[in-house]
Amino acid sequence: MIPDWNWANDFLKGGRKKYERPLYDRRLRIWKTNKWDADSDINIGHAWNLINPLVTYHKDGTTTIQAPTYPHGWSALRGYSTRFTINRYAGIKVMQRNFKFYLEEEDAPLSPPKIQGCRMCKQSGLIDSWCSPVTCWGGRNSNDRKCPEHPDAVLRTGSGWHDLPCEHGDYRGHTVTKGQPCYSCGGAKKRDYGSKPERTQWTGTPLRLRDGKIIKSAATLLERMVADYVEPIG
Repeated sequence: MIPDWNWANDFLKGGRKKYERPLYDRRLRIWKTNKWDADSDINIGHAWNLINPLVTYHKDGTTTIQAPTYPHGWSALRGYSTRFTINRYAGIKVMQRNFKFYLEEEDAPLSPPKIQGCRMCKQSGLIDSWCSPVTCWGGRNSNDRKCPEHPDAVLRTGSGWHDLPCEHGDYRGHTVTKGQPCYSCGGAKKRDYGSKPERTQWTGTPLRLRDGKIIKSAATLLERMVADYVEPIG
């Protein structure tokens, strides 16, 4: 369930002040914008910055998310705690890719499939594996400190164990070329590099949500006129 105004209001009722209390989660705090208004917006943010809430719940069931940009251009979105808070309390994922930030909505539509040769195994379906020798502890409990199963084995000093050769006859760990199916494509030699959730780039400006989805505002008359006048690219 995605938290909303009703959830936040019930949580505040359990506190002493009824309009502000700790969230008991990574020094987060929850408070009403107007403590005298029973229908006031309810905010969630860091305890050391109550001026800039990260999540704001509204009585109509919508939620506003935002992340401030501080002097010298430092965005609060660069902090994992900020992204995690918005994800947990607004129901929308915030992720960072190449120093840019993106939103992934609840049940976001997927991009078209893009079947290509596997880049991990170079379309062979196999990747290198690691083979280790087998350890035998047969001499640990023997009185003469010898392995009853392998009389010729040389036991490790004071330990009672010794190595057995692996299936390749090696006593040391070693790489086996193309020794296991590729974990990226499952041995199919191809994989789908598409079918990814569509994401929206975000700079941290206030954005309204409902049920974990961005509320698309209707285009203005000027925007519609420009869209009709300018031919789309592609």
